[in-house]
Amino acid sequence: MPTLLRPDNAADSYADLAAVYDAFTEGHDHERWLGLVEDLAVENGLAGRRLLDVGCGTGSSFLPMLARGYEVVGCDLSPDMAARAREKVQFHGARAEVFVADMRALPELGAFDLVTCLDEAMNYMLTGDQMRAALEGFARNLRPGGIAVFDSNNLRAYRLWYAGTNAHDGEGTFFCIRGDASSSEIEPGALASVWIEVFSEREDGLWERTRSRHVQRHHPRSDVERAIAEAGLELVAVRGLAPGPRLTPDGDEEADTKTVYVTRKPT
Repeated sequence: MPTLLRPDNAADSYADLAAVYDAFTEGHDHERWLGLVEDLAVENGLAGRRLLDVGCGTGSSFLPMLARGYEVVGCDLSPDMAARAREKVQFHGARAEVFVADMRALPELGAFDLVTCLDEAMNYMLTGDQMRAALEGFARNLRPGGIAVFDSNNLRAYRLWYAGTNAHDGEGTFFCIRGDASSSEIEPGALASVWIEVFSEREDGLWERTRSRHVQRHHPRSDVERAIAEAGLELVAVRGLAPGPRLTPDGDEEADTKTVYVTRKPT
């Protein structure tokens, strides 16, 4: 029997998944996605190229920004994911600092022009207090007038991936994603959990199976906006994220998979 993880222990969830995470997300167009994020930040006042990427994973969320000339610092809760990100930085001959940190207690690392927190990280904040603490960490690391961009999964994403069973086939890997709830049970503000089973082909031709449990919370827009204000940030724009990826004028819970929030530290 697998060991049940504490709901807030996201680092353990990625201990085994880190090795195959890039295969799991191989369909993600990070270059286009980061281009949309940068354009959105510039539209809302971004000036400067010092970037802090919170929840950087294996580095896919900051490598396109390095190529665009940004000075990058990345952090992740998972030591395994952070180690993979460092390997990518070295492989590409780039310069970026990557370290392990809990976004719920983010230290003051500098005065950055841009803070990003993309993909799944914000939904691992399981309470309003945790989300507010993360946003306070963003504010602590922004210069006055600096921009923070983050996203949060919508109900559509949870009803697609956290309900029922889905499969994903990669090169030398097979993923089975089993949600613990039915789509009708996933309501606004609900906790949702999913098991990700990974079957990986070894060098000797045999297959190895690993299993990890991931627990997230859906954050209604009203809760996010309240946490932004309590953290001392200004909300300057909201967009939806649809497949493509492409941005929509507003984050629709039923039509878009994510809502993207653009915030600013007051001058």
